[in-house]
Amino acid sequence: GPCLALAPPPPSPPPAPPPSSPDPPHPPNPPAPPPFSPSPPAPPPLKPGGLTGDPHLHFAHGGEADFRGEDGAIYAMLHHAGLAVNALFEACAFLLEHGGLKVRGTFVTDVFFRLLTEATNKSVRVEFTPNMPPTPLVYGIDGGKALQLRPGSPPVTLEDVSLWMTKGERAETLHVRTGGWAIDAAARLIWQTATPGKKQVDLSFAPLRDPLA
Repeated sequence: GPCLALAPPPPSPPPAPPPSSPDPPHPPNPPAPPPFSPSPPAPPPLKPGGLTGDPHLHFAHGGEADFRGEDGAIYAMLHHAGLAVNALFEACAFLLEHGGLKVRGTFVTDVFFRLLTEATNKSVRVEFTPNMPPTPLVYGIDGGKALQLRPGSPPVTLEDVSLWMTKGERAETLHVRTGGWAIDAAARLIWQTATPGKKQVDLSFAPLRDPLA
């Protein structure tokens, strides 16, 4: 009988490509840097510091405080390169101007300086004791002898250190000058004191150049 030729099977279609994966997400942009912060403001200019009265402290940048020292104690008021200023505190009662209230305060009554000259480190000591004259006495200018400063006399000078006295209506003032500091110590009667004739010493410290430089 007749032969039937079988047709070959059609070729299988090529495999489909795998589904493409989505693009990976882009990393987030880095955060923007913070805005430029200005430098902190400069501190206010230095003012003369010091102390007055029983005593009220005045600081170089404008702050103030009251301080009650121990009777008979010596405290450091200023220490810097080549300079030390120490003060003796004494108890002394006084009457307030309004009401007559009696206050048992303390006052600076004596001040002691130690100074070193800048060029040769020569030592100069000064004792200012207004309640125990003669005063002030200076050591280190004329060998080992004590030299008394008097109002109206010319300044005593050793290299960058100068010392002199002035007298006003209510106070006698010792002036101390170095290459870096101007210091005044003014002796005056304690207001309405219970100890007649007792004197206090007010101090002023003024830098002549930046003390931190």
